[in-house]
Amino acid sequence: MLSPQILTKGADSAALEADRLVITTTDTRKEIPLAAIQDVRRDTETSLKVVLTDGVPHWITGGNPTATTMFQTALTAALPEERDPAGSSLVTVTDEPGAIPWWSVLGWSVAFLAAYTGYVWWTSVAHGGAMGGVAFFAGFGTLLGLLCVLATASNLQDRWILSRRGVTVQATADYYPNGKRSKFYKFTDTNGNEYLQEGSSNSTPHIQVVYDPQRPARHIQRKWLPFVVVQYFFGSLAALGLLALGLWGVLAPYI
Repeated sequence: MLSPQILTKGADSAALEADRLVITTTDTRKEIPLAAIQDVRRDTETSLKVVLTDGVPHWITGGNPTATTMFQTALTAALPEERDPAGSSLVTVTDEPGAIPWWSVLGWSVAFLAAYTGYVWWTSVAHGGAMGGVAFFAGFGTLLGLLCVLATASNLQDRWILSRRGVTVQATADYYPNGKRSKFYKFTDTNGNEYLQEGSSNSTPHIQVVYDPQRPARHIQRKWLPFVVVQYFFGSLAALGLLALGLWGVLAPYI
């Protein structure tokens, strides 16, 4: 089976799924059933105009003309023979929480790099090259430690939410078309949507997965509670230790 095509440009994307076109931007997710699409027209070399059965247009953009042409061909071929005249009333638009525009990421990255470079330069001037070297590596350690702490906190939050309202289901081992076993397991929620869960061991045909019915994309493999406690205890210690060591290196020249 061919992989579904995705047309992308920057942070925006348009994905051709089994029965719908999903257009995602930095702050919204738009789902258009294929039966609601009347025509797919070329607007520019790298953009398409999707006209619904009620005449309302939607635009999608691609990064290059070749990808745009192939996406137009695939989308046109996927349209069903029978269309629904309801058009726009079938379109679902939802907010994408937490989406960050690429220009915001770029701006913060440039600001961080400038501040980091200035800090290392000032430390070298004020306290010597050796301390400047310590500050250089300690800065990366602090950033890595902070990311590890945030990731651990996020995982703990997910587990807390799932412990309060999670639903446990059986997931089945996934296989590639050539018969080779993958590292993922497949499960289906109550709405019939299929998800993949990476398993800690791919030797068993089934594992238990806990997912959030309010947000099925939040899911984890169910494990023995004492193992989870030990895992997060030592993981948290390692993350906090790395953050503390990095902060000590950053602040040492000024203490």
